[in-house]
Amino acid sequence: LMQDLTPEEKVGQLFLITMDGTEVGEDTKIFDLTSNHHIGGVVLLASHGNFVTDGSVVNQTLNINRQLQMARWDASQRVITGPEGGEAFSPSFIPLFIAIPQEGDGYPYDQILSGLTPLPNEMAIGATWNPELATQVGSILGQELSSLGFNMLVGPSLDILETPHLEGTNDLGTRTFGGDPYWVSEMARAFITGVHQGSQERIVVVAKHFPGQGGADRLPEEEVSTVRKSLEQLRSFELLPFFTVT
Repeated sequence: LMQDLTPEEKVGQLFLITMDGTEVGEDTKIFDLTSNHHIGGVVLLASHGNFVTDGSVVNQTLNINRQLQMARWDASQRVITGPEGGEAFSPSFIPLFIAIPQEGDGYPYDQILSGLTPLPNEMAIGATWNPELATQVGSILGQELSSLGFNMLVGPSLDILETPHLEGTNDLGTRTFGGDPYWVSEMARAFITGVHQGSQERIVVVAKHFPGQGGADRLPEEEVSTVRKSLEQLRSFELLPFFTVT
């Protein structure tokens, strides 16, 4: 497939972008970017107004995802003129990645707040010390997101909560499986296995946030944080869950 792509298509595949609102018709920017500029994927977020807040959120979300993919298919069925040399070609059909971060525990870290099974946060799962329960939760999430047309999950968090910060805003809190590298690794691996099983291998998992974030001095949403550790220390502690799930 890569051999058949034009340079423009290859570059477009590198991008995962956000959009505003719920409109994805032919007169929208997201339609232009995904249909005419070969953008590789879209991430839907509540903060960008991509989800309604009433009982129709499930059907509305499914409809958006279907429209995005159908527009991508339609774009591959027409002949266009390339920017270099004016040669005519038909774009390759590559389904969009449609991504969502859905961490559990409702607002503010879940994007879809109704219509789906309420799931616990990572720390509640980690507190069970039971990887089988982590797999069950991941399976439910994978099945439901896949049925809505999502094929990428931004999560789970593989951060290790080394030093809780009870004051300020730089604490990951319940967004982690815990503070022990081994158990964070085991619970994360079980959770991701569940997502794959529940979605029948139709969801790719992108773990987050960054190795060392659990002991960093600020949240990634604020600005680039500093992890004051050597590479050897990172390998034996913060990087261990990322190695394990890989």
